[in-house]
Amino acid sequence: REEAISNMVVALKELSIRGDFRTTVEYLIKLLETESFQHNSIDTGWLDRLIAEKVQAERPDTMLGVVCGALHVADVSFRNSVSNFLHSLERGQVLPAHTLLNTVDVELIYEGKKYVLKVTRQSPNSYVVIMNGSCVEVDVHRLSDGGLLLSYDGSSYTTYMKEEVDRYRITIGNKTCVFEKENDPSILRSPSAGKLIQYVVEDGGHVFAGQCFAEIEVMKMVMTLTAVESGCIHYVKRPGAALDPGCVIAKLQLDDPSRVQQAELHTGTLPKIQSTALRGEKLHRVFHYVLDNLVNVMNGYCLPEPFFNSKVKDWVERLMKTLRDPSLPLLELQDIMTSVSGRIPPNVEKSIKKEMAQYASNITSVLCQFPSQQIANILDSHAATLNRKSEREVFFMNTQSIVQLVQRYRSGIRGHMKAVVMDLLRQYLKVETQFQQGHYDKCVFALREENKSDMNAVLNYIFSHAQVTKKNLLVTMLIDQLCGRDPTLTDELINILTELTQLSKTTNAKVALRARQVLIASHLPSYELRHNQVESIFLSAIDMYGHQFCIENLQKLILSETSIFDVLPNFFYHSNQVVRMAALEVYVRRAYIAYELNSVQHRQLKDSTCVVEFQFMLPTSHPNRGNIPTLNRMSFSSNLNHYGMVHVASVSDVLLDNSFTPPCQRMGGMVSFRTFEDFVRLFDEVMGCFCDSPPQSPTFPEAGHPSLYDEDKSAREEPIHILNVAIKTDCDIDDEGLAAMFREFTQSKKSVLIDHGIRRLTFLVAQKDFRKQVYYEVDQRFHREFPKFFTFRARDKFEEDRIYRHLEPALAFQLELNRMRNFDLTAIPCANHKMHLYLGAAKVEAGAEVTDYRFFVRAIIRHSDLVTKEASFEYLQNEGERLLLEAMDELEVAFNNTSVRTDCNHIFLNFVPTVVMDPSKIEESVRSMVMRYGRRLWKLRVLQAEVKINIRLMPTTPVIPIRLFLTDESGYYLDISLYKEVTDPQTGNIMFQSYGDKQGPLHGMLINTPYVTKDLLQAKRFQAQSLGTTYVYDFLEMFRQALFKMWDSTEGCPKDVLTYTELVLDSQGQLVEMNRLPGGNEIGMVAFRMKLKTPEYPGGREIVVICNDITYQIGSFGPEEDLLFLHASELARAKGIPRIYIAANSGARIGFADEIKQMFQVAWVDPADPYKGFKYLYLTPQDYTKISSMNSVHCEHVEEAGESRYVITDIIGKDEGFGVENLRASGTIAGESSLAYDEIVTISMVTCRAIGIGAYLVRLGQRVIQVENSHIILTGAGALNKVLGREVYTSNNQLGGVQIMANNGVSHVTVPDDFEGVYIILQWLSYMPKDNRSPVPITATSDPIEREIDFVPSKAPYDPRWMLAGRPHPTVKGLWQSGFFDHGTFSEILQSWAQTVVVGRARLGGIPVGVIAVETRTVELTVPADPANPESEAKIIPQAGQVWFPDSAFKTAQAIRDFDREGLPLLIFANWRGFSGGMKDMYDQVLKFGAYIVDSLRQFKQPALVYIPPHAELRGGSWVVIDPTINPLYVELYADKESRGGILEAEGTVEIKFRRKDLLKTIRRIDGTYARIAQQLDSQELSKEARKELEKQLKAREDHLLPIFHQVAVQFADLHDTPGRMQEKGVITDILQWKNSRTFFYWRLRRLLLEEVAKREILNAHSELSNSHIQSMLRRWFLETEGAVKGYLWDNNQVVVEWLEKHLQEEDGTKSAIRENIKYLKRDYALKHIRNLVQENPEVAMDCIIHMTQHITQAQRAQIAHLLATMDNPASS
Repeated sequence: REEAISNMVVALKELSIRGDFRTTVEYLIKLLETESFQHNSIDTGWLDRLIAEKVQAERPDTMLGVVCGALHVADVSFRNSVSNFLHSLERGQVLPAHTLLNTVDVELIYEGKKYVLKVTRQSPNSYVVIMNGSCVEVDVHRLSDGGLLLSYDGSSYTTYMKEEVDRYRITIGNKTCVFEKENDPSILRSPSAGKLIQYVVEDGGHVFAGQCFAEIEVMKMVMTLTAVESGCIHYVKRPGAALDPGCVIAKLQLDDPSRVQQAELHTGTLPKIQSTALRGEKLHRVFHYVLDNLVNVMNGYCLPEPFFNSKVKDWVERLMKTLRDPSLPLLELQDIMTSVSGRIPPNVEKSIKKEMAQYASNITSVLCQFPSQQIANILDSHAATLNRKSEREVFFMNTQSIVQLVQRYRSGIRGHMKAVVMDLLRQYLKVETQFQQGHYDKCVFALREENKSDMNAVLNYIFSHAQVTKKNLLVTMLIDQLCGRDPTLTDELINILTELTQLSKTTNAKVALRARQVLIASHLPSYELRHNQVESIFLSAIDMYGHQFCIENLQKLILSETSIFDVLPNFFYHSNQVVRMAALEVYVRRAYIAYELNSVQHRQLKDSTCVVEFQFMLPTSHPNRGNIPTLNRMSFSSNLNHYGMVHVASVSDVLLDNSFTPPCQRMGGMVSFRTFEDFVRLFDEVMGCFCDSPPQSPTFPEAGHPSLYDEDKSAREEPIHILNVAIKTDCDIDDEGLAAMFREFTQSKKSVLIDHGIRRLTFLVAQKDFRKQVYYEVDQRFHREFPKFFTFRARDKFEEDRIYRHLEPALAFQLELNRMRNFDLTAIPCANHKMHLYLGAAKVEAGAEVTDYRFFVRAIIRHSDLVTKEASFEYLQNEGERLLLEAMDELEVAFNNTSVRTDCNHIFLNFVPTVVMDPSKIEESVRSMVMRYGRRLWKLRVLQAEVKINIRLMPTTPVIPIRLFLTDESGYYLDISLYKEVTDPQTGNIMFQSYGDKQGPLHGMLINTPYVTKDLLQAKRFQAQSLGTTYVYDFLEMFRQALFKMWDSTEGCPKDVLTYTELVLDSQGQLVEMNRLPGGNEIGMVAFRMKLKTPEYPGGREIVVICNDITYQIGSFGPEEDLLFLHASELARAKGIPRIYIAANSGARIGFADEIKQMFQVAWVDPADPYKGFKYLYLTPQDYTKISSMNSVHCEHVEEAGESRYVITDIIGKDEGFGVENLRASGTIAGESSLAYDEIVTISMVTCRAIGIGAYLVRLGQRVIQVENSHIILTGAGALNKVLGREVYTSNNQLGGVQIMANNGVSHVTVPDDFEGVYIILQWLSYMPKDNRSPVPITATSDPIEREIDFVPSKAPYDPRWMLAGRPHPTVKGLWQSGFFDHGTFSEILQSWAQTVVVGRARLGGIPVGVIAVETRTVELTVPADPANPESEAKIIPQAGQVWFPDSAFKTAQAIRDFDREGLPLLIFANWRGFSGGMKDMYDQVLKFGAYIVDSLRQFKQPALVYIPPHAELRGGSWVVIDPTINPLYVELYADKESRGGILEAEGTVEIKFRRKDLLKTIRRIDGTYARIAQQLDSQELSKEARKELEKQLKAREDHLLPIFHQVAVQFADLHDTPGRMQEKGVITDILQWKNSRTFFYWRLRRLLLEEVAKREILNAHSELSNSHIQSMLRRWFLETEGAVKGYLWDNNQVVVEWLEKHLQEEDGTKSAIRENIKYLKRDYALKHIRNLVQENPEVAMDCIIHMTQHITQAQRAQIAHLLATMDNPASS
């Protein structure tokens, strides 16, 4: 029995039944294992008893259950999020990256306890479960049947989950546990987004379970909501409220409160479990485990914080530790050897083991290298002994893993370490570079294109990129680990770091920065190296006895360019006293290099501390120097030699003559102490040095240059002493601690300092000696070596001068800090000590908000070449470029770390050495440098830079101090001005004087003119540029620059290419022209009337430009804006000139009546509980009387609640412009734009955005240029998402960006930026007449008219653009195959839309024409997926060449309409087989759009020439819609001799008209054999067999001949479609040859255009003549002037052109036959007209005659009298 029971139990435990129904298996196991059952002591009551005792089947351990439950729930979410994302990607939809989950929150309720957990994937199979700050790692594997195999706490479990409506059922092995989902019946929620219509139950009323309590509207449908439990209902929302899915609508007060169980929160942690599956603590196991983890982090499997940081830190440390361990390769190799042992020859194994043993025994030796080369040699030499190929392959198979290992370690342990880390960095780069180009959705589309076949790859990229901030943390750690200890970088590493610095997105800024810092640091020689160099110089400068200085060596230090201030202070504490003194002196001389040092003296305090005393003069350019006769500056080097640098005192100089100490003289002391305490102790003695100074100077004269902060110069004497105190610190006190310590001391000694005339006291804190520190982090290496400076000044009452913190005050004036006095400065610490970076905030009145923040980067360049004094121009260039890069690096660091937005950032470089060069060279080199870094400078908002250089033109000429100023305000044009500094002889002030012929804006201003704070204009500019567009008034400069670019190729560009006036509305709303300052507009619309001098109109052409000002109320349209637009557009129409509209707007303006907004009251239904709703809004009588006069509101008077109220019925508002009136005005300008398109040329450019009416205006003007990051939309993405109730659209660009608008033909062209857009506007205008009355502008062309066309269209599909524009020669390099039009003049429009037709503008011999050509290749039409409909997919539809589809038919019609309005003649290269008649295209209205072509061609008013090129065909419906008879006056049709035209293609005609029976007839007629057999068959007396045989032969002959006769038939049909037949039937004008067609069409076009001019003049004279009449008249006049013999020349276009040109010239002298004839026509027409009038109205005849006689001369009157007299008596005549 026992055995049977145990077998049964085992069997039941093995049994796994999964399904929707529960089974009793678990309970049976429990029953079988009870004692009663085993002893068989059971009775009938036994089971009842167990049930009564609630005996349950065995449950799994609670924590195990909770962990499994959480994993299952999370796993389902992970799987769903991935599959949803994949599906949407495959359908071409882009979901936001955060929908790819890596962390899921799970809530489980188990036995009344609520467990809140987080589950995260650490790798695809390793999940981390987090609860209350504790976490466990679980390995998870999905099973094919939907279960999960878990490895938890050293055991594995097979687990399944079944999710039910209100619970999860988890099966672990053979035990089950059930988790509740949280469910509170007292809360009634909305099932989906919608709107609450009404409650069906009273508030507080009772509902029963299942009863309806409310109705909601979801997407126009009404749904009812029912209660789950019975109880009293309380409203939470009011009717009409918008609902989100799951939001609370009402609460139930339950009849039975016990129905609510609230689970209590579980606060315990997860149990500690042993680390997942013992990975082994062996070094190489740890290495691989850690590396895999880091690779997973790079793939996006990141834990949430706080775990991530600590884990990654730990992993990186362990990774580096194992990588640096020399036994790593050994252990790895041992592993491999164990696995391949026995599969490789024993001698090889032995040799390798020997190498390993040797390495192992020397493993700690410094010189020991892993023997990778030796092992490789062993393998190679063995392979060489194998002769058979198969043997070699087997050997290589077996040793492959060894070879790979050896490869990895071929450059040793360090090489391997770098390789591993660099692979991780490469992995980061691989993902992040994909997300640098523009918007997220744009990047995802690009990725889809690249990985069409594999969407999983795209998903992985996005998943990894979603965790970019965490990956940044890891990457910076890795960079620090790799480069922190060893600043020398390998080339490979430099390349990777450089690539990292190229990442431009802000998400990657931290990494780019760190990489940049490391790169900067790698260029600095190491600290130790410099320390040792300086030490050797000092020691070599002192002779053996330490008495004599060798001056040259110290001179080197003083003048050297390499920064020594970080090294020097350590020598103040050198063991050798002479070195200490020398170091102090070098410091002083070097710091005061720009001053005149008059004397330097050493003395010692009583404890032998050295003091250096010195006297110096302020240099001439110093701001504190007054207008005092300048003392001769002695060059510094001669000074030095004077002194001979004797060790105790230097010879006193003439200047020390006590009778005259000029006020710009200063006395200084420099002293160094080990500790601050030493200084405090000896303070009095130090002060004692300053007593016996020269007598005080007379009262300080008022300086010409006020100092940095305008001091109130009191009459008391100016202190002139300066004290520098050097102190060494070995403890780590931060800056603030030091500053506080010094401040406390100076404040306590303030009076002493003032008594001793101390002007400034500077503490220099030397850092600790870095050679003593072994391990320090990168940041320290950047910041810490330089001494810190803390400066306290008398004028600040000895408070610290924060601007000068960490800046040696002696150098400060070279940074010209006083020029920033309009700003409050904050010094920002820099990694690079050459740079000084300040954040300036413009000073404003108290209480005003600071809006102008900017960075100032300032740097001094010193000399590095110690041999020559002059620096070369190359040096200047390289140094300058390096500094510019470093300045940008520093800015980038600061830019990304400040909270305020900065603009107008400024770079100042002061170049100290003198350079021999020509200043004009600077401009070119600077311009090219800025162009190189333009993008980056613009991103950092560096809009101004200034360079100060001392220049000699020749090595002998005097030095000129030059200033170079750069400004770039619009981002398109760099303005450079040069100045030299000159001293004004009257005042002694130094000022700017323009250098060269261009006078800059600073000409004549003082050198210390402060930088101006941002004016209104710059603020607006910044606002516009931040939005991604150009400030409206900067477009003027852009037009000017674009015009210069247009003229670029031709010489003789006029000076005034652009003149303009602004169009402004006056108070009456009339348009007036005026010029005002930029930014003077009071409304959000600006218009200009411009005169442009272009290459085709050098005399000038006019245009009207209308722009939105996006900085004024976000560029919205109100009535005023619309009125200006209307009048400006009307002006353009009146003049007939082009109207350009630059759109950057936000649609119609919305607003409120603010005066009412401040004062309305609410009448509540129940004042105690506002939630019950309100009845109306009203005004109190006082308020009503206040505003009743304004007519801004309509009210009704009521009495309620004991007071009188004015109920608001209509709010009108006292101001115009925030409601329907805007819509009305918008309608007006929409109508105006539509009319303008018909009458004049309209072009629009969209920059930033065009919304609502803005979008319609650009479409109504038809020709749209769209800047790449702009959008044209009707409703914003945010508003649509609100309507749809979920995150559907990620950005407005997704709705109306270029990928939509260029592909659907709304935008004609897309451009990368505003400047290109303006250039395209001018380019388009260059094809168009200057007004709607002028002929097209014909320009001279360098491409000969008579040339043949090189490119020949082929039978095979080709790119039609080659036919039009030519192409590079396919075989001969560097040669060009010319096309039909002038070289380089074809400019395509609408390229991305309806690609089966190509349209554009071009020039033919200088004549502008519109072109339509046909694509012969198959193109793909892409229909994007709509994210709002999850079912929609991106589709790719192929479209065949030579066929009109609905879109390309519309495009053709649209182009014809556009060219007609532009007045361009039209050339159509026709090559169509017909219209696409499939079901989809019929449904997509191909008929409608085909008919549009006829409409547009019928109305065309210029010559239109249709030409069927070689190998092209025109058939069926496509001939019909472009036949010349549609518009006989203007359309002509020509065919190439290689072309074809007919109803159907030859094959199709044969199919219908030459069927099988006709073919057989033809075969019988032509083929003798066939005819013979057929004849034999016709005879009657054939036997059955013979007949059968003959029929068989006949059939065989038929089958043999039919294919070839089919070809014959096709040829026969094709001969009906030749140009010869077309000409015979009179449907084409002429047959042409492709090679010479260019010449023919040129002359034909010229003739037609000239005939048009003549026709127009004739019709002006006689408006009733028909076209054919005019034609024959012109011909008659031609014969009259040229003689009848030349009549045949009337058909020669060239001759007629020359005749027409000659006779249409205005010049006097030549009698123009045409003009003479026109004069007669005019006269005849006038007479005929008068005669008709008189005949029709006989009653006025008499009056007419009387009236006329009053207007003629005496003589004429006499003549008429004579005529009248003779009329009466004819006899006498």
